[in-house]
Amino acid sequence: MTFFALKINAAVRKLLTFRQQSPASRTQPVDSRPGSAAARDGADESLAVPSIVPVVLEARPGAPEAPAVRIFLGTQPAQHRAERIFFYSLERVRNPLRRYEVYRMTGLPGFDRQGWRTGFTNYRFAIPDLAGRQGRAIYNDVDQIFTADPAELFDQPMGEHGYLALLPEDTAVMLIDCERMARCWTFAKACREPKKALCAEAAAEPGRWGALDPCWHARDFEFRPGETKLLHYTALHLQPWRPTPEQYSYQIHPLAEHFLSLEQAAEQEGYEIYTAAHPSPGFATGCEQAARMPAESSANFRRQAQAAGVAQLALVGAWGDADGGDPSLLRWPLEALGRDDLPAQEAIAANGLERLPVEDLPWLVDRLFRLGRQWVFVRAELGTEESMIGSLDGWRTLLRRVAQRYPDRCWQLDCQDRQGRTHRFRADFAQRTRGGQDLPRVWVLQGGRAGDNAQLTDIAEALGWPYEIKRPESLASAGATDAWPDLVLSAGRHTAVVARRIRRQSQGHARLVVLGRPRAPLADFDRVVTTPQYGLPLRQNVVDLPAPFIGEHPLDEATLEAWRQRFAHLPRPWIALLVGGDSIPYRLDAQTAAALGREAGAAARARGGSLLVSSSPRTSAGATDALLAAIDAPLWSYRFGSQGDNPYRALLALADAFVVTGESVSMLTEACMSGRPVAVFPLPVQRHRKARLHHELERRLGVIERVAGSRGVPRQQNRLGRLYDELVAAGWIKRERCVEQVHQALGVAPLPEGLDHPPGLSPALLAASRERALQAIREVMQAERPIS
Repeated sequence: MTFFALKINAAVRKLLTFRQQSPASRTQPVDSRPGSAAARDGADESLAVPSIVPVVLEARPGAPEAPAVRIFLGTQPAQHRAERIFFYSLERVRNPLRRYEVYRMTGLPGFDRQGWRTGFTNYRFAIPDLAGRQGRAIYNDVDQIFTADPAELFDQPMGEHGYLALLPEDTAVMLIDCERMARCWTFAKACREPKKALCAEAAAEPGRWGALDPCWHARDFEFRPGETKLLHYTALHLQPWRPTPEQYSYQIHPLAEHFLSLEQAAEQEGYEIYTAAHPSPGFATGCEQAARMPAESSANFRRQAQAAGVAQLALVGAWGDADGGDPSLLRWPLEALGRDDLPAQEAIAANGLERLPVEDLPWLVDRLFRLGRQWVFVRAELGTEESMIGSLDGWRTLLRRVAQRYPDRCWQLDCQDRQGRTHRFRADFAQRTRGGQDLPRVWVLQGGRAGDNAQLTDIAEALGWPYEIKRPESLASAGATDAWPDLVLSAGRHTAVVARRIRRQSQGHARLVVLGRPRAPLADFDRVVTTPQYGLPLRQNVVDLPAPFIGEHPLDEATLEAWRQRFAHLPRPWIALLVGGDSIPYRLDAQTAAALGREAGAAARARGGSLLVSSSPRTSAGATDALLAAIDAPLWSYRFGSQGDNPYRALLALADAFVVTGESVSMLTEACMSGRPVAVFPLPVQRHRKARLHHELERRLGVIERVAGSRGVPRQQNRLGRLYDELVAAGWIKRERCVEQVHQALGVAPLPEGLDHPPGLSPALLAASRERALQAIREVMQAERPIS
């Protein structure tokens, strides 16, 4: 059960109000008296239409008057991460001169949910009644993000149409004329009739449906950077926020970074849907309930604060005075956390948060961390009748998430279960390392691949902790020692084996982080930092990046100027051609190299420019000869290993555009980090017999090439796919590398198209992915520990 698991009755009580409110800021209930429109349309008179209090994004003072952009959002508790980023994406693109009202449709009463694919499937058909049968409304599923202002959609002409959608039955994004659609879609029908019947009824009247511009509804791989205005993550087993791990074995979505980078930015800004200034509709009621709960002695937390060297302690919530009570202690009710004038203290201890609406908990916990300069203590009860958090893991996840914004704070969580047992977790990394003391000791295990070694060193440098570079052979005879590392960084299969041995020899002291694909049980590592080409299933300890972690290594200006002069005689644009070579299952032979030379030369000539060619250690002599012989354009070339300086870094800095062979994920990534146009030249796949059989097995089982329909939407994962993922996660099966997944993640196109625009994944997004990886690795050392 996730952090936002709700009891339906409690959610309905706290999230919905059933009073009639003015249409300026609230939806109107439908008049269901005999003779009313609802009654004439056959609505159930005993079924009340709820009024939903919207989340309002106000217009800037003095803005010209315009109709509020009304958005009805189908959501459910398990999608709390997606919901937060839906709102955040809206905040980033909306017009600040316009008012927006977002109606969260969750836990609505009266619906028969049997056969629903999600917890909100039929809510969309209740919108005309929920909106008071007047005006327009946009409908969105929660698993979507805006990349453009939805006011553009809200204001566009509808003609005589009742609703706009991609297809009559494709209703995940709609613009609805609520007055016209009220004759077809009513609250009562939405409660009892299946989705297909409601779509068919709407489509039956000619002209009622109108076509929606596809830019407002790009499903998964239909996304086009700079063109798409809304991205919809439809494949449930690819959703980057992994809402229901009990149902799916999640895999990397090539477009995950567009969501994850937004989430990362929201974390850095401390963004939440509800805030102290604008709490949820149920906040005041929740505070009243919490105030009536049995008081708890604060003596235990006072002793722990004193043991931590804390002199100031403020108590928030219901605390008793049975312990003698210290009149010098500050005591605040929970509702006081909404005030801005509370003085910061060395430590804060809070009790009773579980009685408050779950939507308010993120901002409340953030306020605790802001007020507690050194320590935050939280006590909560699990499984109480009024509690809206369902699990210990939910509380840990919440505190861990908020604590990321306050790296100099420590925290402790005490959760009491129904049997009266207390589960205690403590995160005191900030205290243990305060003043630069007791920093983690890091070992970097280097292997035979220069690219892997460079990534590991870049990560170690970026972490900022003391590190040593170790070769596996130097550790072969290592025995018991008092100097085992706290953290071991490795990459790939061979060094991962050594890392696991270090953990055993250190009796579990060393934490393990592996890059790429360890070919061992994923559960043996604290973090697995991987990229799409390996096809690893996503588990709680797996961090997915769109491309490898590569640091920036700029050349000094004098060196760059020297290279600039060497290329000065060549016409611009300078197009760097970065050539790799054989890498299973991809092959660069002489014939393929000649084709690359002809296509790259033609692209350079068409643009009036020249090619700057650089080969690599994997480029064979025959392939290099064929490549250079086929180029019919102004040319400067470098053969790897020949006399002279390697121009690679200079090309990354000076080239106007790039052509990169597709098997080299690292070179592609570094080219994309420049922000300039990048074209990929895919290499042909050549599999040996065993690999062909393996590929055919995966294809027949449906674990690859699961794209269906005219729109190219991925099919949902089946049971065989989940079972196959378990075998991969256990290290029993090695998936074939598929670098095309990285091409898609980076947003690069083949020749010549790729030379006409920059990659879809910007340098800023690549930088965000690297920071996300570092944060995940830091969490390994900062993680809370169970305390007996």
